[in-house]
Amino acid sequence: MIGHSSPVADLHFYVDVDDVLAETTRALARLAQERFGKRVRFSEMNVFDLSVSLGLGEEEFPEFMAAAHEREFLLGLAPVSGGARTLVRWREAGAKISVVTGRPPDSRPATLAWLERQGIPFDRLDFVDKYARYSDPKMTTPQQLLDQGYHTIIEDADATALYWAQNTDARVLLYDRPWNQASEAEAHGAIRVHDWAEICEFADPPS
Repeated sequence: MIGHSSPVADLHFYVDVDDVLAETTRALARLAQERFGKRVRFSEMNVFDLSVSLGLGEEEFPEFMAAAHEREFLLGLAPVSGGARTLVRWREAGAKISVVTGRPPDSRPATLAWLERQGIPFDRLDFVDKYARYSDPKMTTPQQLLDQGYHTIIEDADATALYWAQNTDARVLLYDRPWNQASEAEAHGAIRVHDWAEICEFADPPS
């Protein structure tokens, strides 16, 4: 085990789940094809709004989203390569890990089960109403996380990355995905990363 002399000791990392730890959108593209016959390549999903990027109609989208949050679908998500290994190393080194998701709160049991299955360590799991989608008062708001003292924030949603870049002193890493190519967050200091190896380069301060 790495001792607390590690450069990441006592740092606090915010790590998004979908498309940072889990290959969610690749699986969603397959789901849209299986359920609705939508043939959209992952590389073509250049809009964050899934109803737009997958071409789902008003009647199709609610059914699609319900299927996307079923327990078996969430448990079947593939991990993003290198994520679990990095978080294990950081936590063993004394860092604090906050896993954050914008999923609906009723997906907590499946999310917890997936994190355990993948061997992903964390100190807290926050379900955050990132996009003002829910009316559940138990959900955390982005504003309620401002006092968490994050050192590094790892996100794929450009709007969320922009919020953190504008409202905190944390280092914001934007995980490269088709839907965040026209990035406002980068214009405000966020750093684009393409994999967990690059995340380590920017997140680990020098010894």
